[in-house]
Amino acid sequence: MQAHLTSSHTRPTVALADYDFLRATYDMLLRAPVPDQRAIDAAFAALDAAHARLKAAHLQRVLGLLN
Repeated sequence: MQAHLTSSHTRPTVALADYDFLRATYDMLLRAPVPDQRAIDAAFAALDAAHARLKAAHLQRVLGLLN
């Protein structure tokens, strides 16, 4: 998944908190006594999107420091 820098102005700390929350949710679903594959797949997709937002926020910060 590619991160787009055009419309999102998320701070890296906010994006990291979002990513950490979704990572913990994904981990919890993987460890559930009765795994729900659809929930696991949805959590992974959300985690993947959060990772893209985190990367975009980081790149925005780096580009802002260069300007």
